Amino acid sequence: MTAIIARAERVNPAINCFADRYFEEAMEKARAAERIYMGKGGKPGKLEGIPLAVKDAQRVAGKRTTHGSLIFRDNVDDHSDPQIARLQKAGAIIFARTTTPEFCLSGITASRMWGITRNPWNTDWGPGGSSGGSGAALAAGLATLATGTDIGGSIRIPAAACGVVGFKPPHGRNPDGPPANFDRFNHCGPLTRTVADAALMQNITSGPHPLDHDSIRHRVTLPTGSGSLKGM
Repeated sequence: MTAIIARAERVNPAINCFADRYFEEAMEKARAAERIYMGKGGKPGKLEGIPLAVKDAQRVAGKRTTHGSLIFRDNVDDHSDPQIARLQKAGAIIFARTTTPEFCLSGITASRMWGITRNPWNTDWGPGGSSGGSGAALAAGLATLATGTDIGGSIRIPAAACGVVGFKPPHGRNPDGPPANFDRFNHCGPLTRTVADAALMQNITSGPHPLDHDSIRHRVTLPTGSGSLKGM
């Protein structure tokens, strides 16, 4: 966490991929995770202590979610969306929110709320959208895991533009909260640096949830390793 924060403070001014940041709180949680790994606490979760950047369009309990809009600059959520809550339960530490265009309605990540987000590979270009902040953060080495939402490419476009992995799950695979889950084209999913990390996140967040009437009733797990090709 120390390395992630140090790099974020050094690199983010040129990229502008972060909205709100919770660096001090994240360090406290990282120290708690360290104690768990040292055997001074409970059993570590699958993502214990891993830095997680969450798109500024997904609810995090007790934190502001602006959807990239000045209208919601003072909007503080009273609960976390199912995907976020499951990642937190697995031990992931939310250290920052990632930028999004206003109401996620663009393939370019820029807003009056957060300004222009740039592509780490070439800052003359953008990272795509609307999960552009997440894609840029991963490509710049400013996040280990990140989240996104996707209706018409909002995970897939930044993944392609930034050279990272993005996965828009099939409908019902990842539960979401209202009103987002009323739109059957809108899905939440992972953005990561590797396919294995995306599968790990996906396996944690999938499965039924009472907030989402369309979430499938059984958990579908993706393979996280590769078998032998012998005989093929």
